[in-house]
Amino acid sequence: MQNLFTVGYSGHDQRSFTSILLASNIDVICDVRSTPYSRYKPEFSRAPLKKILNDVGMKYVFLGGQLGARPADRSCYVDGQATYQRIAKSEPFSAGLHRVRSGAKRLNLALMCSESDPIECHRAILVCRELNDMHERICHIRGDGSVETQAELDRRLLDLFKLTPPPLLSDAADWAKAVEQAYSKQGDAIAFREKYPN
Repeated sequence: MQNLFTVGYSGHDQRSFTSILLASNIDVICDVRSTPYSRYKPEFSRAPLKKILNDVGMKYVFLGGQLGARPADRSCYVDGQATYQRIAKSEPFSAGLHRVRSGAKRLNLALMCSESDPIECHRAILVCRELNDMHERICHIRGDGSVETQAELDRRLLDLFKLTPPPLLSDAADWAKAVEQAYSKQGDAIAFREKYPN
């Protein structure tokens, strides 16, 4: 099993983006944006991005229909806000996770979205959270090319919400409960909200 990477293109041009991917030996970019287009950076829209990646020897796969944060399934919304707990239980999402797990057995995959900081993106807060069996192999490529592990992201998320259990009083259950609470809070904070809910 290979490592699973995540990456955001914000703050990059085409050259710097492909450079950080090549430095991590990425074979396939898995685009997890629900809508794979960018008004502000059109070169990162689906068709031009696929060509850019192919030109440097990487493949492009669109998984936004399965792993995106704005699903078409209306049952994944509450009062116009996407709900990560509901998305995670959906059939398309489960199928998308299966594709990631299968691909990661033989290739270096990177889940891609726009946000530079994975803590601000569903790729880490929703998708990677549901890949518990791969937790030790998840690596987030930051904007400067440095890599943050999923465990380091967990710690940073706990610090963000000041939920870190005191070291002398915590056991595994305390830690797991704090992590779960932090992910839930961050999911609620960053989840997509419709402007005009149905």
